[in-house]
Amino acid sequence: MKIKICVNSTKNFSGKTLPIIIPSLIESGIDPEDIFVFEGGHDERFVIKKDTYTLIQTDNNTIDFTALVDIVEYKVESDYWFYIHDTCKVGLQFKELIYNIPESLPDKIALRPKYSMNIGLYKYQYLMKHRDRLLKIKNKDYSREGIQKSKMWGVYYEDYILHKSLDSAAHIYNPDISHKPVLLNVRNWYNTDVKRITVYHANLDLYKSKSNFIGPKDWMVIDL
Repeated sequence: MKIKICVNSTKNFSGKTLPIIIPSLIESGIDPEDIFVFEGGHDERFVIKKDTYTLIQTDNNTIDFTALVDIVEYKVESDYWFYIHDTCKVGLQFKELIYNIPESLPDKIALRPKYSMNIGLYKYQYLMKHRDRLLKIKNKDYSREGIQKSKMWGVYYEDYILHKSLDSAAHIYNPDISHKPVLLNVRNWYNTDVKRITVYHANLDLYKSKSNFIGPKDWMVIDL
């Protein structure tokens, strides 16, 4: 069984995010051949082979759905795709944890029981089943208004084909490990003036740097 990693990114920020997430994926044991960065915001689509990942410059910027739209439109195959934001980084246990899949080989496995930010594992056949739904939301309008419209749609339809699609149940990753997000008081990884927080998800050994956030009241906070 092959799991490829799809890193959802955008050309306006990838220069800051990729130097953090790519090394962390490799250090966890992910083969560089299995890392694909989908960089939104280009007029034409190009595939560029890098030393440590494959860069796909996509002809769409559908915010959090850029990678999934490109995968189904251009039929980028794998047994499974693990979707992750470029504003994440992972720990050393990440690979082991994402490969902990039920023997039933479900269509999808989510980061959390809800509010998973689309992060999780998707069977390729399941993505292709929803090809038309994903292509309907493809955004090629790169104006400020077009990007904002796509962004707000994505906020409302978080987990669009993960939790919100009820044609098959979403399993939850590593249910024996706490799914409660842990808020870490750490510096902004990207050394920008934008206020960001870092949230840790133990069940996948995954860290997410967030801006424009409204945190759940039950988050645990740990000072580092």
